[in-house]
Amino acid sequence: MQKILKLFFICIPLIYAGICSAGTELKEEKGMATLPEVVVTATRTASEIERVPAGITVITREEIKNSNAGSITDLLSSGEGIVVRNLLGHGKNAQVDLRGYGETGPFNTLVLVDGRRVNAIDLSGVDWTQIPVEQVERIEIVRGTGTVLYGDNAVGGVINIITKTPSEGFAAQSGVTAGSYGRRRLEASAGGGFDRIAASINASVDETDGYRDNNRYEAKDIGGKIVYDASDKLSFNISGSSHEDKFGLPGALTEAQMNADRRSTANPQDEGSSTDTYLKAGFDLAAGNYGELTADVSYRNRYSDAVFPDTINPLAAESNLKTWGFAPKYVLKNEIFKHNNTLVAGADFYWSEQDIDSYGGFFIPLSTQSSLSNIRRDSIGLYFNNEYALRENVLISLGARNEKVRYDLVQADMTGFLAPLDEQMSDSEKAYNAGLTFMYAKKSSVFVRANRSFRFPLTDELVYIDWGTFSYKANAGLKPQTGKHYETGIKHSFTDAVSGSMTLFRAEIKNELFYNPSTFGNENHPETLHQGIEIGCRAKLFDKLTLFGNFTYEEANFEQAPYKGNDIPAVPAYKGNFGFRIDDLGIPGLFLSADYNYIGSSYVISDQANNFDKLDSYYTIDAKLSYRYRMLKAFIGVNNLTDRKYSEYGVMDTFLTKRNFYPAPERNFFAGIQFDF
Repeated sequence: MQKILKLFFICIPLIYAGICSAGTELKEEKGMATLPEVVVTATRTASEIERVPAGITVITREEIKNSNAGSITDLLSSGEGIVVRNLLGHGKNAQVDLRGYGETGPFNTLVLVDGRRVNAIDLSGVDWTQIPVEQVERIEIVRGTGTVLYGDNAVGGVINIITKTPSEGFAAQSGVTAGSYGRRRLEASAGGGFDRIAASINASVDETDGYRDNNRYEAKDIGGKIVYDASDKLSFNISGSSHEDKFGLPGALTEAQMNADRRSTANPQDEGSSTDTYLKAGFDLAAGNYGELTADVSYRNRYSDAVFPDTINPLAAESNLKTWGFAPKYVLKNEIFKHNNTLVAGADFYWSEQDIDSYGGFFIPLSTQSSLSNIRRDSIGLYFNNEYALRENVLISLGARNEKVRYDLVQADMTGFLAPLDEQMSDSEKAYNAGLTFMYAKKSSVFVRANRSFRFPLTDELVYIDWGTFSYKANAGLKPQTGKHYETGIKHSFTDAVSGSMTLFRAEIKNELFYNPSTFGNENHPETLHQGIEIGCRAKLFDKLTLFGNFTYEEANFEQAPYKGNDIPAVPAYKGNFGFRIDDLGIPGLFLSADYNYIGSSYVISDQANNFDKLDSYYTIDAKLSYRYRMLKAFIGVNNLTDRKYSEYGVMDTFLTKRNFYPAPERNFFAGIQFDF
């Protein structure tokens, strides 16, 4: 904590200088006035960033175009407070951790696509490849708990992937990309609108042989959206997509195997596949002084399978997960005692059912079914959040949520060796938030807020085998995780072209859910502490040069036995990103961008005892050169320019005797061409 406070006080002059310059910032320079940047994730309604008491990052469409990103996780990896662990190098099975939860980071980070939850009810987490980069309009990242507005999983923050919306006129795009390790990508999209209706469609094919042996990846995607404005007050929308993929599972390597050949695999036949389809329909009714009512109905069907044809212990599994969602929301903007007031209230209903069939086992052939599961998880969350203007530039926000969850757990052993499970469980939790924002200048504010969060156990965390009674059991003693969160920060616009932000945060977590490798079970740790500081800045100079960067310092520790004082694995203390972009590099239409990304060392996953060496720190430098002429855009880029040998992901073996690694790609190249019509 002392290191965090030192960093905070070092930055005090920045805060002081920003507030002292407020008078000049309130005056708009001629020709320099800019529209406020609006986000929807932080409050579930459109709001300017400076009004929101939270750390927020927005990845715009322009930034996506200029990046080297081949997947959404590539875009996220450079953000403050975010750690990405890309196990396979192409985004499949990647893990995203907001604000330092380590192995359980994916389950403490809520991910939305156009406001629709995509977190799974089990340990499979989020499939980051289900939405191709080309379909994304922008990504909004809210750091810090969003439990009041979004409920379960939103402990460390919320990531909302917003896809493109069709507009008037006609537009089309097609492109091809090729690169190292057999990378091949084709994509095309078209859309347009006339009068009150607009529609778009997009499709892509993505293939790579992968950096390692048995690291191939093949994916096909198609999606679309239709928007219909029935009147000036009522609009309807429908969207959907289908994703299919096949991939190899090269697995982890021991340190000796990695030193001998980091591109090898110990599992040349392990493989998996998935299909992921969703459909969402909704309406938006603006009733003037009576407020605005929106509602969405969604359906998702995700099928996945994996095969591990080991000689002694062959395993295979098939999973089919169906989820229905219904999310009505009401927004009322009015005046109370002649002061502006915004009320957001709504409900989130989700019904999920999962069937899992497992095959094989010790000396059981893959053709023999060994177990089956039928799992249901239903939840309902009721929430409200109210923002009241004490003065024109002083806002207070208060909110609360109550969420209930019910599980139906059925598991049977087809071999008759284990007694079956058939049990129902339920639980409920509450969340609160309170925030204060002082907007002291144009596009500048300071804020403070306090929150309570929760996370319910995943279905995989609730089921275990009791070897004493040779039966499946429900982990009835596993409690929901709760937390108290405190943060304060500043967002300052020095000029319309230069801005910065800083946030100091602290999260006190009770009963944090984690896997204990010593007992081979999922448990609650009594107390953990997550705290740190995030700093970001951006400057556009001379109309052609843009500089950007961020830095995060973070501590995540166990506060009670059996691991009291130890670091939580997979949480690096230091993280930084710095880069630049040059427009019209001597030739109109020629652009150059580069990023330096640094990740500090951390203990590998499952080393709660901190007995082994840390995973090495590493850095990468990525660069991209592009040229645009009329309808044509050509580009060439390099990732890991200095050819670093590193691993983003490390984990202890089953018996905690040695570390295993997932090697990351070395220097690699890509090039492509796009046509806009």
